[in-house]
Amino acid sequence: MALSLKKIEETAPALLSLAKEATGALDRAGLTGHKAKVAFVLDHSGSMSRQYSSGAMQRFAEKALVLGTQFDDDGQIDFFVFDSDADYLGEISLDNYKGSVDRLRKGRHMGTTNYAAAFSSVLKHYGFVASPSAPQKRTLFGRLKGPAPVELTSLPVKEPVYVIFLTDGAPDSRTEATKGLIAAAEHPVFWKFISISPTPIPFLEKLDEMPGRKVDNANYQDVADVDKLNDDELFRVLLEEYPDWLNAARGAGLVQ
Repeated sequence: MALSLKKIEETAPALLSLAKEATGALDRAGLTGHKAKVAFVLDHSGSMSRQYSSGAMQRFAEKALVLGTQFDDDGQIDFFVFDSDADYLGEISLDNYKGSVDRLRKGRHMGTTNYAAAFSSVLKHYGFVASPSAPQKRTLFGRLKGPAPVELTSLPVKEPVYVIFLTDGAPDSRTEATKGLIAAAEHPVFWKFISISPTPIPFLEKLDEMPGRKVDNANYQDVADVDKLNDDELFRVLLEEYPDWLNAARGAGLVQ
């Protein structure tokens, strides 16, 4: 259930105009009343330094938060970053959104671009676990070795997870990233990939169209400069293909 515009006006009046734009975008996408958890995942590699120092990532976080308030009435989104590894850093909420990106990432060093770690971090945070990379084997004495087998989620959930994933480049390991997204398709999680690079990233275009998944669980768009999109256009971009994924996920028994 969406957080009311009145509540947003009372708690974070500076975001009210954005919230009205988000409400309109959801209505046009046929998502009014839809409920989902929202994860906000940012590339924290060295090449992103200017995007943080300019405030672009904070401004984008505020727009992601507003969209999150229309998917869930808890008034917050979950914030993750990925560089050489990935971590959940906490919540960005209507009560503490100002300066939240720099505050939550304070003291973290920038690194490389590990998509696979980001996928894993999000799945684990919401209680979903990917399959092990290899089955257990028996030793000469009959003992099992290697990673323990993990049961994939089989019961459909009421609330899917909608992930906004922003990056400016391809991952360290394309193989691990590909495996990670295929494994993630077993779960009720949709990945909206946004790139802020001068030209589209071929690897993300490949992930968007990749066969071999239980459902098509991702959509990719290159926006070059996220600050240059007007709010209505940004929300349209963020919601593109999400309704189609919801239908497919329901058909596959992932979402009620």
